Amino acid sequence: MRIRSVTTAVVEANFDWTIVRIEAVDGTVGWGEAFFAPGLVEIVDALGELVVGADARDVTRIVDRLYTAASGAGSTAGVVLNAISGIDAALWDLAARALDAPLWRLLGGRFHESVRVYADCHGGAALMSLDPLLRIRRPAWADSSDGTLGRTLFEPGAETTAVDLDRIAAHAAAAVALGYDALKFDVDVPGLIPATAGGRHLPAPAVDLLPEIIAAVQRGAGPGAEFALDCHWRYDLPTAQLIAEACVGAPLMWLEDPLAPDNVSGLRQLARSTPVPLGTGENLGRWTAFAPLIEEHAVAVVTPDLAKVGGLAEARLVAQTAAARGIAVAPHNIAGPIGTAFAAQAASTMPNLLALEHHGLSVPFFDELIGGTPLIVRGRIAMTDAPGIGVDVDIEAVRRYAKPGTRVFDPVVAHA
Repeated sequence: MRIRSVTTAVVEANFDWTIVRIEAVDGTVGWGEAFFAPGLVEIVDALGELVVGADARDVTRIVDRLYTAASGAGSTAGVVLNAISGIDAALWDLAARALDAPLWRLLGGRFHESVRVYADCHGGAALMSLDPLLRIRRPAWADSSDGTLGRTLFEPGAETTAVDLDRIAAHAAAAVALGYDALKFDVDVPGLIPATAGGRHLPAPAVDLLPEIIAAVQRGAGPGAEFALDCHWRYDLPTAQLIAEACVGAPLMWLEDPLAPDNVSGLRQLARSTPVPLGTGENLGRWTAFAPLIEEHAVAVVTPDLAKVGGLAEARLVAQTAAARGIAVAPHNIAGPIGTAFAAQAASTMPNLLALEHHGLSVPFFDELIGGTPLIVRGRIAMTDAPGIGVDVDIEAVRRYAKPGTRVFDPVVAHA
């Protein structure tokens, strides 16, 4: 099954959803998604030249070639991994479709007949759409944006909506009403954001807001739902310790990214000082970046992102190593329906899975991109016998929401 073309389309959603389409000479198509990044499409185009003409079933061999070819450009970390991850996903989907089998079957079978999904409810405010440099924007389909347009998200003053505890409770209740029994809310909201550019420190009184946020989440979610809190690596160690102390007693699944993910010693120290489970990993690439965190038990939960960790093999190795050390996995996922469906297939094969993230509740056309049938039903993604990742792309829907100025699956290189 020789590959004829590798093409992309970029949907302007709450983030850029970069969909990778790989077509075989016989017309079979595999779909993947790569995590947003500046220059991503150009990297996929360049790597695609090495994929065209190969046998799509040789996924491991093809991906190894991509790593080798991009080694001088930084294939151990960074944007190259995003591109490789998207191509790798489309290759796996194509290989599974060629065998008329669901992807989970190719991976040795599933542990979970359906994958539990947790709803990312952000900080409880309205929609925020970000470009690949985290600049706040208002896409054509959105009525408003919760922030200063053009401002980079982590700059002081970028977020303009003050914390509203009743709104946080309402968001939690709305997600639970949709069937989600796991949620995530942001810690780094106005009032809990360092005030100086580049700053990571908060005065102790500022953290007094966090117990109020936790109480609001619990009030809205009720006793049947679990939740996590996300810090987005905004804080220094003393502030992270204050935040962890404020979370003691709350039924947290995990406290995410209280420190930068490569701060292994800091995370280890924090983990030793608090009973609150810590999680990290969305910004780490390949197994080697996770290994010290896992070996040192610096976290209780690893959160690799299937769209940028460097491919399915890397993600599964992270999960397997974590399982061997008694550590759970909860894949980070801000993808559209293609990336989410792929991540769910992979997650279904992980025995230590807690839940897979869904970050697109505020995007009204999420399911429209795959023909309208809901991917997530009552907080779960079913693992059926449908081939590949179980969904197909509605190309006309992609055209409707394509990012202005981008191609929609126009081939750059094709094999006759």
